[in-house]
Amino acid sequence: MSTTIHIDELLDSNPIGRLQWRVVVLCFVLAVIDGFDAQIIAYVAPLIADQFALSPEVMGQLYSSALLGLMAGALIGSPVADRIGRKPVILVSAAVMGVFALLTATAESTFELFLYRFLTGLGLGGVMPTINILTAEFAPARRRALLMTTMFVGFPIGIMVGGVAAAALINVFGWESVFVTGGVLPLLMVPVVMAWLPESPRFLALKGDRGAALAQIVHRIAPEAGATPESRFETLAPEQASVGIRALFSEGRTRITLLLWVVFFANLLTMFAIGGWMPTVLNEAGYPLDRAILVSAMSAIGGVIGGLLIAVLIDRTGAARTLVAGFVAAGVAIALIGQVTDSVVLVLIVLFLSGLFGMGCQFGINALASISYDTGARTTGLGWALAIGRIGAIIGPVVVGTAIGMALPVSQLFLLGAIPMLVAAGAVFVLGRLRAS
Repeated sequence: MSTTIHIDELLDSNPIGRLQWRVVVLCFVLAVIDGFDAQIIAYVAPLIADQFALSPEVMGQLYSSALLGLMAGALIGSPVADRIGRKPVILVSAAVMGVFALLTATAESTFELFLYRFLTGLGLGGVMPTINILTAEFAPARRRALLMTTMFVGFPIGIMVGGVAAAALINVFGWESVFVTGGVLPLLMVPVVMAWLPESPRFLALKGDRGAALAQIVHRIAPEAGATPESRFETLAPEQASVGIRALFSEGRTRITLLLWVVFFANLLTMFAIGGWMPTVLNEAGYPLDRAILVSAMSAIGGVIGGLLIAVLIDRTGAARTLVAGFVAAGVAIALIGQVTDSVVLVLIVLFLSGLFGMGCQFGINALASISYDTGARTTGLGWALAIGRIGAIIGPVVVGTAIGMALPVSQLFLLGAIPMLVAAGAVFVLGRLRAS
């Protein structure tokens, strides 16, 4: 007689084991690479602008081309991951990211730059929501926010590493070497992921026809469960009657979905606008390019610390209260950036705080989105939220490029950048009240 094993109960009742930590570590490495490849265009932007004679408006569009690809990758990859699995999407996306990052280094025209950055973005967009969900689905509920944040701090670490690497590589090998590095790293991860990254046990249980693979995973997590290929595996989430984006607007999820989209849109608009233009803004303010790159990376350092801090606070005090306060603080810090560019010390402090709260809150809303949907809609839910956020991320750099081209004072620019963070705070407040009721 076959045994019945409840995957959710098994994960929640057992300590976090080696297999789960392996998933967190591998997804962390992928997040580092994702952050590196997403941000490197900002670090080499002044050099590319000079070589290809690009105006600030066009540079804003070039930066947004990868973000447009990110949005498309999330929209395409997330529903596919809910249908065929998380691991295949990660593999294909990492390969796409690597190939087109390498090709970016060979670009000889503005058209090729735009095309290769867009296609690199497709890979970036497929990786990010999927590694978030894979981590969440290996985590016990009591530690899900912390494990997801531990994994996702790889993204700002990748931004920070990208800044240090770009500052070192550009002077010796030119801007092309930064993209070569960004292409080689994800391609090296493809065989590692293929060999060492398991599929989500909750996804396998939901599909119901993957008994052998699921039995191996369960045996690694809890040998005493006695799992065999003939065992009956169950998950708390039934197969969705609605699939794809329809599942996000069925069974009472419409308001939650729309509020999450507002939060992701507002936060990513500001974060990518600042991240994309900060090195150029500081360079034009008189900072040498290598120093402007390194100073800009301070927000990523703040993001690493902020992500871990906010994850702990969410587990202790709840998501809504923590994130409302975090977004308000982020708005204040961002407004101050434009007032202190004459002082390196003050710029470092406010950039650190903007990353601590702004980027830290992004980790928090990733976790919030993952618990707002069940297994059958979870990747689609987070993927679409990130994709809507990418619309903001696309618009932000273009708006800043246009504002710089119009000679808008930097102080006013960053005051405007604080407004979306306050909008995000309001949306999280309403979302918290809605979830509580």
